[in-house]
Amino acid sequence: MIRSENISESNFEELLSATAVLREDVARQDEALADIEVLREFAMEKGMFDEAVQCFLEEALIWQHKYMESGKDEFLKKMEEIVVKASEFIKENRLQPWESRIARFLGRVADYQKKYSVAESYYQEAIDKAPSDPKYAKNQALIYEYIGFKILDEIRLGKVDEGIDEAEGLYGDYLFSEEGGALRQRDYSTWAIWRSGLLINLCRTLIDLDLTEKYKADILGWLEKAEQDLKAPEGVEVWTDFSFRKNEISEVRETL
Repeated sequence: MIRSENISESNFEELLSATAVLREDVARQDEALADIEVLREFAMEKGMFDEAVQCFLEEALIWQHKYMESGKDEFLKKMEEIVVKASEFIKENRLQPWESRIARFLGRVADYQKKYSVAESYYQEAIDKAPSDPKYAKNQALIYEYIGFKILDEIRLGKVDEGIDEAEGLYGDYLFSEEGGALRQRDYSTWAIWRSGLLINLCRTLIDLDLTEKYKADILGWLEKAEQDLKAPEGVEVWTDFSFRKNEISEVRETL
């Protein structure tokens, strides 16, 4: 557990990255929550507002994971509360470049509430505002996650075949586009989490729509591809064991 006396401005990013590792470990998410709260308090006390926003969003992502694992409404409520707090903090401190992230998380909340038209609108906002994101210059592939979520909502809203084609095209972009290739080379873990997540969520969407039998062969193939993405090439360093994604794949297979 991180202690406030052990945090400094020079090691803050390293400690924040460490919480991301814990977040992807299904057994250590409570530890990640405790650490991120300490880091956020430090950032706010020191006037490190961009870092504070990152802490808010990291906490929201942890609550999102806990909701995804359990389905408990209390976790979704916690996630929404943190996103609202982050949004207020951004407005109060004129940190508009982070607005695309807020739209992304509000989209996820709306998805879990089954408000798919609302979610789709939030993802379009996230896409439109992504070029202003503080991290966009170094990671332009972050927009792919938003595009993927929007595609899945389009499928839920009736554009099934068109959406599947778009999802498969986006899956290819993660590997063959300049932005996707750059992310894969720089941070294989994030690349694999996002790319595999696209197919896992595509499978879930079709299952939710009672289209399992029609697309069962495709679903099995997509799960296999997602599983392969989680196997880093020899010599490539990763910062996670991908346990969260692996559990998701197992859960989807159990429903078939």
